[in-house]
Amino acid sequence: MNMDRMPIRITLLPLWLLAVVLILALAACANTGTTDVPSATVTSTPAPTSATQKIPTTAVKVASNPGTSKPTLALTAIRMLDQHNGWALTASSILKTADGGAHWKDVTPANAGLNQYAKGQFMNGQYAWIAVGPYQMQEGAGIVVLRTADGGASWQRSKINDPLVSIVDVPHFLNAQQGWLEISAMPDAGHSESDIWHSMDGGQTWSKIATNVENNGLYLGHVTGISFNDAQNGIAAGDRGTGGDNSVPSLALTHNGGQSWQVLLLPHVLGGYMGLANQSQPPVFFGNVVFLPVFVSTHTGNLLILYRSNDGGQNWVQTSPAHIFARNTYVLDVNHAWATDSQSGKLYRTRDGGGNWSAVSNSAYKLGALSFTDANTGWGIAGQQLLHTSDGGASWQPIHYAIA
Repeated sequence: MNMDRMPIRITLLPLWLLAVVLILALAACANTGTTDVPSATVTSTPAPTSATQKIPTTAVKVASNPGTSKPTLALTAIRMLDQHNGWALTASSILKTADGGAHWKDVTPANAGLNQYAKGQFMNGQYAWIAVGPYQMQEGAGIVVLRTADGGASWQRSKINDPLVSIVDVPHFLNAQQGWLEISAMPDAGHSESDIWHSMDGGQTWSKIATNVENNGLYLGHVTGISFNDAQNGIAAGDRGTGGDNSVPSLALTHNGGQSWQVLLLPHVLGGYMGLANQSQPPVFFGNVVFLPVFVSTHTGNLLILYRSNDGGQNWVQTSPAHIFARNTYVLDVNHAWATDSQSGKLYRTRDGGGNWSAVSNSAYKLGALSFTDANTGWGIAGQQLLHTSDGGASWQPIHYAIA
């Protein structure tokens, strides 16, 4: 049979039957919509009652948001792993890139509750931890820690119910299991409570192991950052608070994983400066070599000094002071470091471990957060912009990135 020659018959429905069909179709459409998925619930745990209490936290697997077109948001932090792959934070999202920052994938879990004060450690392409303090740093809400072991495809959530603290530092994990987190209260009368928490299961549960208000040797008025070289040896940077001797930088050493600490005063700043006040940044380990960036204010100007220890923090020497106002320093290795003068906006660099500093360029790029993968290749955040350099910071080009 030739199908092309078959007659075509069109049957018209009666009007009353057509009306019934339309009514049923409309009713079916009205009942079709997006199904609400209940959000993950985290079980609250009691407030800690001692410095060594272990807090079990409920780990909830949270799927990350699907990739959709999103507005471009300003980055607040960036960590590049190599010339192509890296992580970044905005005030509301966690991002990953595989093309040097041109395109970012939003891997934020649902109900993450991020804010501009969140801090992240990005160990590699798979493991990351994000510490999220309370909104507007209000005490009482506790600290949320998000963690992923599959590059952001899924996240787990735990909570530290430390009711007196509201400021989080960057999580510090040595490996996929063992890590520390320092959290602090807002300064009150020149002193703030700073607690150090420890996890041995990748961040699922946390134990408060030290605080600067109890008798464990962490006698610093403010703890400004911690870092560990191995499971036993670590350094907490800070100052002595109001009434303490802040004419020299202070830090605290631990040799038992943070259970007890010993305060150490660093050498006086050389050069006869008057009216000294010090603000230490987190220490940076390269094996037994440690650098401690210190911002020093004096009656005659501001200084940045890289203190250096070659024996894990027991003994320190002062390198040459850079006459810049720099509260944020990026140390890449034992030779290379960068810092932005927040007054002039110029970027400064050392290529000999702090022995000499010089302006990399006369342009005021006003870079905030920095990330370098080698002596030449780096990224920086300047306000709403993401910039890239391939010549060690002498020149920077904007990256017009997209988020999906």
